[in-house]
Order: sequence, then C-alpha cells, then structure tokens
Amino acid sequence: MEDAPLILDWENNEEFWAVSENDSAYQLFDIQHLIMTLQNIEKAKQARWMICLRENDQAIGCVDLTEINFENGSATVGILISDRKNRRKGYAISTLKNIEDVALELNIKHLKCTIHEENSQSVILFEKSNYVRVGESFDASDSEGEGKKIIELEKWLKS
Repeated sequence: MEDAPLILDWENNEEFWAVSENDSAYQLFDIQHLIMTLQNIEKAKQARWMICLRENDQAIGCVDLTEINFENGSATVGILISDRKNRRKGYAISTLKNIEDVALELNIKHLKCTIHEENSQSVILFEKSNYVRVGESFDASDSEGEGKKIIELEKWLKS
C-alpha cells in the first residue's frame, strides 16, 4: 500500500499512456482498491510486482501479469521502467526472467504481450528475451484518433 502514490504517478503519466491501454487519470482510491484486489491472484486473475534496485530498494518500475487463465496456463505480461535514466541497464530483461520463474510457479507456461509498433525498445526487449512475433493488429481507438499498429509476441516457458 505504501507504493500507491508512486503507482498513481506512473499510471497518470500521460507519456506512458501512448504505450499502454490507459487514457484517463486515476484517483488514489482507484490504486488502493487495485492493490487490495490483487492480494488474491487466483481471484483477480492478475498480479503486479514492483521492480526495485538491490542497493537501496528504490522502486524503478513494475511488472504485471494480467489476463491470467489458470485453466490453460497463460497470461499477458507487461513491464514498465519508469525513469529513462534506469532504462537500457538490464533491469527489464532480468525482471522478465524473474517473472517467467514466478509464472512457472503459478503453472503458467504461455506468456504473451502486445506492444505498439513505435515502442521499438520494448519490442527489442521482448525479442531479446526470446519472445516470438506471432501477429499484428491495428488499434483504431488510440487517444489521438490515428490508430496504431500492435505487435503481438509470445513465449512458451520450459519448466
């Protein structure tokens, strides 16, 4: 719960809206409610973990598993490193490896993600982590009304 104000800042940062499915501001109550809901992963069918630096425990981002389907062992993964100065330092790739281990503990063997094409750094990150492009789609409902190409990637985990 102590991370709620920080998560609120990230969720309400319009710079991130361009690469997420968010297009309106949240209130602190919304984030606190989400945190309470996520206490039971099986019921919520989603989970979020904070990404923290080892040397000082500073939160620099988060990683999510959403759309968890325990019956077929699949989930969607998303990751955010919030500050540009912490990007391209290996935190995201190591976090993806860690979340894959967590997914296997939850009997999730199939991870997928969707990334806006212009978010090339995220596409590169997932491809470096052995996610494979499986398709493309078009999001005609973006906030500018222009539409965006979406890259679909997936990875089958080995236990």
